[in-house]
Amino acid sequence: MPVLLLVTAAAVLLFVRRNDVDAPAPETVTAQTETAADASGTGSERDPYRINWPLLMSAERGAAPDGAITVPSAITRYDGTHVEISGYLAPPVAVDQTSELLVMRNRWDGCCIGTPPTAFDCVEVTLAQSVPVRGRHLIAYGTIRGRLRIEPFRVGRYLLGLYRIEEGSVDGFGR
Repeated sequence: MPVLLLVTAAAVLLFVRRNDVDAPAPETVTAQTETAADASGTGSERDPYRINWPLLMSAERGAAPDGAITVPSAITRYDGTHVEISGYLAPPVAVDQTSELLVMRNRWDGCCIGTPPTAFDCVEVTLAQSVPVRGRHLIAYGTIRGRLRIEPFRVGRYLLGLYRIEEGSVDGFGR
């Protein structure tokens, strides 16, 4: 957990600096929201909602400079339900087994290759069963299923995280 928090903190600081310099134009935010269609599925464990990154990223428009956030109801309606999302999966570094992963919209190696995640395009995952990790910087593309929790995690005025998946299972990693 501490490794995931440090990685997320670094990404958020980079995100905050990037947004201080060039905030997105209002039409960009609108375009992202329009592609955030309702998720298919029923939200049950057997038929999870299949959510997408534009939907999760649309929460960015509710973020204030002081770190406060108002998450849109289009997203909060999925809080506590079973969801499925695909993305790049990153485990903690230098472990043989893990029960924690990050699922991210963009590929990132935790250092210098790829795009660091923000609180809006990254989900912290706690797996129901640990999976083997093969390699130190292994990043794979896969699908996560589990119960979504929407809980802003802030330190001072910095929003470090927003989404968590509990009781998760993973396809495409550690097998």
